Parts: sequence; structure tokens; C-alpha cells
Amino acid sequence: MDAYDRAICRAFAYKHKSLTTDRDYASIPFAFPSDPPLPGLAALRSRVAFLSSYKPEFHHCCPNSCCCYVGPNAELCECPFCNESRFHPGTKKPRKIFTYIPIIPRLQNFALNTRVATLMLYRSQRELVDGVSSDIFDGAQHKTLCGTNVELDHKTFAHKYFSDHRDVALGLSTDGFAPFNKRKKTAWPLILFNYNLAPDIRFHMEHILALGVIPGPKKPKDFDSFLYPFLQELFRLMQGVRALDILTSAFFILRAYLIAVFGDIPAISMVMQMKGHNGVCPCRMCEIKGIRIPGSKSVTHYVPLNQAPHPTVRADKDRVQRYDPRNLPMRTHVALLEQAKKVELAQSGAEADALSKQYGIKGTPLLSYIRSLSFPVSFPYDFMHLIWENLVPNLILHWTGKFKGLDDGKECYELSDAIWESIGAGTAKSGSFIPSAYGCRVPNIVKDRSACTAESWSFWTLYIGPVLLRHRFQKAKYYRHFVKLVKLLNLCLQFEISDDEVEVLREGFVEWVEEYEK
Repeated sequence: MDAYDRAICRAFAYKHKSLTTDRDYASIPFAFPSDPPLPGLAALRSRVAFLSSYKPEFHHCCPNSCCCYVGPNAELCECPFCNESRFHPGTKKPRKIFTYIPIIPRLQNFALNTRVATLMLYRSQRELVDGVSSDIFDGAQHKTLCGTNVELDHKTFAHKYFSDHRDVALGLSTDGFAPFNKRKKTAWPLILFNYNLAPDIRFHMEHILALGVIPGPKKPKDFDSFLYPFLQELFRLMQGVRALDILTSAFFILRAYLIAVFGDIPAISMVMQMKGHNGVCPCRMCEIKGIRIPGSKSVTHYVPLNQAPHPTVRADKDRVQRYDPRNLPMRTHVALLEQAKKVELAQSGAEADALSKQYGIKGTPLLSYIRSLSFPVSFPYDFMHLIWENLVPNLILHWTGKFKGLDDGKECYELSDAIWESIGAGTAKSGSFIPSAYGCRVPNIVKDRSACTAESWSFWTLYIGPVLLRHRFQKAKYYRHFVKLVKLLNLCLQFEISDDEVEVLREGFVEWVEEYEK
């Protein structure tokens, strides 16, 4: 690459890192002239695309982002969900495009880059410590894969998963976000994480691999169709593609495997073809059944361990009266896919709906064809959403008597408005005495609750809450219950965790939930 191409790449990088608009970027040559002058924006983008040695793929999709017209949908002329036309009237021009960025050329380029190829040796060079987990590779799923031959389309290959030190481990993540203030329209980015990089850098922006963005404006109805191009590449990567290893100056067979998928519950429900957290069988890890509030029109289901007092449970002799938290009816890969197949093979829509409600499953997910994934183990719960954006805020709603109309009943765990306002003021004031290196400044959690992020709730729970809540409850047992949660969460956030500590966590959360339900 000559000096002029390097200048083009620097200009392109500046525009995107600084979020400079096209109009403002066009005026930069007037302020900072160069010799020779840099090309216009269109030519700049074209040259960068050429230098990158790969091109994006453009796939037609529904104007409402219901589905992508690939694979089984390739020949459709209108959306099977909303009946919107695929093309503009009287033409073959698509009304909306889904841009997919191939992953294979990027992984091949990583092998050609000395710095990145060296960083990606982390997976093969990390030291294993018996009885201690510090990364995803210490989990049972990865260890099982390492002794298993790769299987694809009922064909078993000679090579095993991760048998080459250059094999790449990937994680897929997705979530919906609202790009505009009114929050009525959503888009869904698809991103990959490179687990061959060390944990302290793999989630940095420069190392995130974007596959594309499902453009919206609505939540996709056929999420699998947007994953179809990625699946085709995964099939090729499981068999292997030719690449050059810059570190040895030799060609090798590059392989990559998807080993984890994560996001919030609605996102993973789409990926796994499950009903979601408001279903009768809402958990993707176990088959615990939910119940509704007696006499309420709300469709929300709750999943207490002790369901014996509920009228629906009392009337059904086959229902589990009380679930043992130490022995929950866990889902398995084989059973989950068998249930999905039963739903798909139902003789009528009514039968399919009944089975779907019973199992909490809507169909067979596309990613089930990727044998490096194990359902549901490879789809862990997202700690940020599970704890910082759900458990902690909901616990606070309980303490303040604002959780879905429930009061403290026979107990007295609610905090008065005066006490809670005092806690909010103390939270805001504490920011003046805590160095910013420790984390973000937490706002007044009473008056500025909407400004609280997951990081805010995390810092408040772990460091501020235990101080400000002391002696605030009428009974000390509620404070002790909160402190027990804080201790468990601190254990979860360690960089390394021993097998003994895992058992402490398992038993600790069981006791915490049982105490909560008393």
C-alpha cells in the first residue's frame, strides 16, 4: 500500500471515528488541503472497499423487516407475514435492502496481519488451571467439543473441533435498539465476538465484527432468514477455507466455530424460536411452568417455586405443587429439538398453538444445524439485563411499593417515601466524594431514575446501596437479605472463579430465592 492509499485510509477512519457528517467531511479539504488532493467521498469509499479485498452482500428484505428474501424465501415476491410487496411497483427494484458483511475474508485477513494473528494465539497459549474457570474455554461445552469430530449435514469429518491452534471461536450477539427519540422504530445489529482474543480486548470496539444491521422499522418476524447468509459461511468455516498464516509464511486450513449466542431475553427468544418470558413455560433453561395473578386480566406469568396455594395449581392434580430449586426440570438439547419438531409437525394450527404453549417453543431454530452449539447451554442469560436492568430495579420497586400494584402484605419491607427520598439524595451526593476511576457518577435514583444505566445500578448495588440502606428497614432481615445478594453478585463478577465458589453461588442463590418467597 503506497502513501496515497494510506492517506485515504486515514481520512476514512477519521470520518467514521469522529462521526463526521458527509456534508462536513466535504468541506475538510478547504481547511486542510493536501497534495495530491484526496478523492471525493464516493471515490474514497470505493477505494477503501477495494483495498479491504472483500465486498458486502446485498439481500432484499421486507419493507417492515419481517423477513429476508434468501434461502426458502428467495423466490417470494411479497412478504408472507405482512403481504407487503418485495419490489417497487412496475419494477424489479427492491423496496429495502439488508446489507451483510461476510466474515470469511475478514478472518483470512486476520491471519495475514502479524499483530492480530499474534493476539489470536491467546486461545491456544492460555494456561489451564484445574478447578478454576476464567474464560469460556474452561466450560464443559468447549471441553466436550475439543474431543468431538466436526459433523455437518449428517457427515462426520476427520478433524475435531479446535484441533488446530488457529481455529477460531466465535460468539454471536444481537439486540434491538431504537435509533430515534420517539422509540417507535427499532433496528437489530448482528455482531460477532472473537474469543481467540484475550478477554481484556475481545469486546473492544476495534475487535467487534459486525455482520450487518436488520434495518427495521419493526421487529423481524422471521429472524432466522437474516441469519441465513451467516449460516452459509459457518458451514464453509466448519469444513475449512484456505488462508495464509503470516506468522509461519505457510498456507493452512482456516476453521471457525460458533460456540455461544447471547442477548436479552426477547432477542434470544427470537434466535431460539421460543415464546419468551411472558409464556406459560418462559425459561429457556428449564421447564418450570408460570402462573398468572388470580383474578387479574394481566397476561404476565410468574414462576414462584411454591405454586401450591394458586387456584389453578390446586385444581390440576398433574401440576407440580412446588419446584425444588436444587433439582429443576432442566431442558436438554435433544428434548428441546424434539419438542420443536412436534410443534412443526402438528396436524392443525390449534394443535401447534397448544404444543407451543405447553413447551414454550415455536419451532426449530436455524442455528440448531450448527453442531458446535448445544441448546440451551450455548445461550446463557445476559448478566447485564438479568441483574442490573431487571432484578435490582424490580427489587427497589418492591421496597417502594410500586411493583405492579403489590403491597407488603403481612410483611413490612416497604420503605417510606421520606426514607427513599433521603436515600436518593444521599446517592446523588456521594458522587462528589467517589473518584471517577471507580465508575460513573450515579444520579438521584428517585428523581432521575430514567437516567440510571446498567452501570449506574451496578455501582449503586455493589457500593452505595449497602451503606445507605443500613438501618433503614423496619426489620434487619431485609437488609441482610440484600447484603447476601451483594456478596453473591461480587462473587459472580470475579475474573476467576473456582469450582467451590460455583457451588457457593448455586447454593447461595437458592437460599436467597427461598428467603425471598417466605
